[in-house]
Amino acid sequence: MAVHDGDVVLEPRGHHPCGAPCGFEMYYLNVMAGPLRKWRFIPEPHVEWILKRDA
Repeated sequence: MAVHDGDVVLEPRGHHPCGAPCGFEMYYLNVMAGPLRKWRFIPEPHVEWILKRDA
């Protein structure tokens, strides 16, 4: 679905919304299993600054 500025979206319980800015492709795979559950991801270098800015 396309969501625009000012829109409100309700997600069913258990669903995780995700999005990508215009011009970027997105692949979303969410897997956490085993005794130690840690997020392990590598940010796209072109947008890594956003993670540093928001830290």
